[in-house]
Amino acid sequence: MKKPVKKMASQNKTPIKKEPFQKKPFQKESFQNEPSQKDAQFKTGRAVAVSILSDILESGAYANIALRKTLPLTSLDSRDRAFVTELVNETLRNLIYIDTVLNTFSSVPVDKMKPFIRNLLRMSVCQLRHIEKTPESAAVNEAVILAKTHGYAGLSGFVNGVLRTIVRQPNTPPMPSQGSAEYLALRYSYPIWLAKNLVKWLGASEAEYFCQSSHQPPPVTILTNTHKTTPAALTTALISEGVDCAPTASSLSDFLTVRNTGDISKLAAFRDGLFIVMDPGAIFSVTAMGLKSNQTVIDLCAAPGGKSFAAACCMGDTGRVRAFDIYPHRTNLISESMKRLGLTCITPEIMDATIHDSNLDATADAVLLDVPCSGFGTIRKRPEIKYNRNPSDITDLAQKQRDMLAIGARYVKPGGILVYSTCTVAREENIDNIRWFLQHHQFKIRPISLPQPGEMRFIQEDDCVQILPGPANDGFFVAAMVKIS
Repeated sequence: MKKPVKKMASQNKTPIKKEPFQKKPFQKESFQNEPSQKDAQFKTGRAVAVSILSDILESGAYANIALRKTLPLTSLDSRDRAFVTELVNETLRNLIYIDTVLNTFSSVPVDKMKPFIRNLLRMSVCQLRHIEKTPESAAVNEAVILAKTHGYAGLSGFVNGVLRTIVRQPNTPPMPSQGSAEYLALRYSYPIWLAKNLVKWLGASEAEYFCQSSHQPPPVTILTNTHKTTPAALTTALISEGVDCAPTASSLSDFLTVRNTGDISKLAAFRDGLFIVMDPGAIFSVTAMGLKSNQTVIDLCAAPGGKSFAAACCMGDTGRVRAFDIYPHRTNLISESMKRLGLTCITPEIMDATIHDSNLDATADAVLLDVPCSGFGTIRKRPEIKYNRNPSDITDLAQKQRDMLAIGARYVKPGGILVYSTCTVAREENIDNIRWFLQHHQFKIRPISLPQPGEMRFIQEDDCVQILPGPANDGFFVAAMVKIS
């Protein structure tokens, strides 16, 4: 049974509107016979934002990769780059709501518009409805100018008319009743199938909290490399470089939340290996192993390596951490990072976690299985996940995860620990998989030390923990199991 948990401070309740327009925003469309979106270094911030949105929404690019790829090509200063990043991410966070607004006021449905015009209007509605600091006149006028300068002068009047009508009717369309799946779908831009599943998985109250938290821009959090330094010394070093930093939570004393970092990889503290960029919620899969010095750990899906690095720090860089990943370039990244961090007990190795290797049977004191999953707990950082997934993905992933659980179980020594974790809230991938596993394998649950109420919000079920996204953390599920024989 679910156990009641103390809740965090009450959340703002924002009134909302009508059922979202259900389309597949990631359909690929040809850009033939349309103006080129290249040569981004000569563009304004809004032009760059349209180009990046087109890359994501028309060609299926990942938002973080598209931003990282395009922004260095521009001549924009740091403030304009920050504006572009905010504009792209806010448009993605609110995409279904934005498309609903456009379909309410436009004579041409969103999915019938020219791709450039579609994404120009989406970006502009985002400014009008979601970025308060943007003057309405600037959003409208810049959109008209961009339509003209990108070869769509004939559609500039259409752009102007749609946006000015939206400005005149700021409360249209109305929101559905708060508490319903339809409300969550429109207010927070979730496909209706996913909104309904969130209510089923979490309950109505927790589902709304999940959506509210996942709708916020994520902070940057770092884990102190305790093999090299302390949180106090790291704080001093970062402040000396002009970085704002503060403890993330009292129960997570090794984590800091940082601001004004610029390119974090250029900080001396980063180059010196004093910290690991990591979400605080991810640490519970590491601490659940209860590691001691000189143990052998297998991290079956290790890349980019954060949990392997944290495990090495927990053991004082003793013992052995075997960090597996299927792709050579990802194990190479682990190798580069461990050198920067000064950690020597980690062995990056290429291996497919879905294929059993009998040489590994009963060799590990602890196996960490942080499986590929639907990723709904990370929507703050990757808002496009909401539109990329479909119900069949969850079914397929759950079966793959069960296969990996069965394999990972064989690598654990008798009396050793198997930790299963995901960054999602789908019950099919979480508690349902654990119940299935315990029915078919000689393991028993070991309770997990929980975060302090008020610092993270969580649901405890069958001694497993579902951490919900919050102000400082993404959402994770963690279960620890002891091998009986």
